Amino acid sequence: MGTASDRVFRKISAQTDAETFSSFLGEKGGRAIAAVSGIITIAFLGAYAAAQLVAGSKALNVIFGWNYYFGIVLGAFIVVIYCFSGGIRASIWTDAAQGILMVGSLLLLSVVAVASCGGPVSLSQKLGVIDPALVNLNPPSLAWGVLPFAIGWLANGLGVVGQPHIMVRAMAIDSEDNINLANNLKSICFGVNSLAATTIGLTGRVLMPELMSGGDPEVALPYLALKLLPVGLVGVMLAGLFAGTISTADSQILSCSATLGRDIFYATANSYTLAKLWTLLVTILVVAIAISN
Repeated sequence: MGTASDRVFRKISAQTDAETFSSFLGEKGGRAIAAVSGIITIAFLGAYAAAQLVAGSKALNVIFGWNYYFGIVLGAFIVVIYCFSGGIRASIWTDAAQGILMVGSLLLLSVVAVASCGGPVSLSQKLGVIDPALVNLNPPSLAWGVLPFAIGWLANGLGVVGQPHIMVRAMAIDSEDNINLANNLKSICFGVNSLAATTIGLTGRVLMPELMSGGDPEVALPYLALKLLPVGLVGVMLAGLFAGTISTADSQILSCSATLGRDIFYATANSYTLAKLWTLLVTILVVAIAISN
């Protein structure tokens, strides 16, 4: 969303006392719209949150050799603890801390990985030997070259409108006057994260080519950390990776539980006990989805 629309959204949600994105939609469309939106939210964000727990579990499996399912349950348990402790406030504060850790760890590994490849020039040369398309912005196999990627990257913000766990952040901000600062910080962090993650992926092609032939490219980051960093910094990387998955999962689980209690079973909206129960039930559903895939 743009800054102006964010400000309008924050102002209207405050005026209507909407606490979920589905409630905001229901102010104009009625309870039926809110309920349908809530069901869609739970279906898609539940699956999305399950994917985050799976990603965190893979990292724990690579670093510690822990059982895959244990990692999923552990991640869910951690989320439940601080969601029970402070709800959306706890989620926002932990997301801030986790975001700082995630950006720092990605930058650290990307710098070390590039240095291990001999520097940016050497990395580019080695990638060209593996596959010239890796260093060509307009490879012959892509009719439009890098243009579709650039358009998609620039239009990334349009997808925010369909993600209630992100929209609720604009609803929860203390003042619409701080929207500009929040958007600027988000843009900077997004750009740094994207660049660092892409760099790590490219260095992985050079330093761990076996992952592309029978391995799992999704675990390149923890494997690179084990290969390149001392034990203490491997812990920092794991914390950053786990923070990235958990900070998303907790927001999605809270969005699902909030819409369940306020937009679907709206008669329970003011019950503190039932709010915790909805969070627990949603978490169980998310764990079940994660384990079944």
